[in-house]
Amino acid sequence: MRKYNNTDSNPGGLVKELAADAGAPFEAILSDMDGTMVDTEPLWFHAEVLMMQNYGLSWTEQDQIHCHGVSSDKVAVYMAQRIQESGQQPPTAQELADQFLEIMLEQFGQSLPAAQPGILELLADIKTHDIPRALVTSSPRPLMHEVVQALAGDMFDATVAAEDVERRKPDPLPYLLAAELLGVDVRESIAIEDSPTGMASAVAAGAFVVGVDHLGQLEPGPRRVIVDSLSGIDYQWLAQIVGDQAVSA
Repeated sequence: MRKYNNTDSNPGGLVKELAADAGAPFEAILSDMDGTMVDTEPLWFHAEVLMMQNYGLSWTEQDQIHCHGVSSDKVAVYMAQRIQESGQQPPTAQELADQFLEIMLEQFGQSLPAAQPGILELLADIKTHDIPRALVTSSPRPLMHEVVQALAGDMFDATVAAEDVERRKPDPLPYLLAAELLGVDVRESIAIEDSPTGMASAVAAGAFVVGVDHLGQLEPGPRRVIVDSLSGIDYQWLAQIVGDQAVSA
């Protein structure tokens, strides 16, 4: 898939003609993956610790929080800077990103991360209402493929991975591309995110956002609500929340 930019009206002719139920309160669900759909954060943390140990450096929870929701290539740039600041010659950011992917795929091969509470039930309920669904991740496509194959099956009508866009979250391009692929208006869609970086991307794209706040980092605001978990959340809950926000706007 070629990368998408603001001048593309139809990225590579990939727009799907998918329509939501007539009169549905929202047109699509656009879900993040890491931390939102699957609990991959411990695996990322373990990979980062291992990589920095190669240079005699630590990787703390503060480093993890700083990089929460950021694509692996940006984490690699941050790591390269830390290695250089320690007086060592760092590998290139791309070499570090490649190491990331290798370690993560090895961990996935040993044990895939579990689905986050409520997400699969929510997606299944949304599917029964014929609402289009897209997965929007900053992770490389090989990792996304492993998760989708193991947990989601045919749950998504479109996917957007790190390789598919020129600029990643917090830029709006990933969500704009997802909406294009589904053939929906992003402003009439709901994004589900768990990080400030991902939420900023969805907000900038114009989506309504449900933030799953695992780390106490997310702030409510116009066209966004914050929850502790997706457990118990379904189509009717989302419809009610969107309706309530529209009335109060």
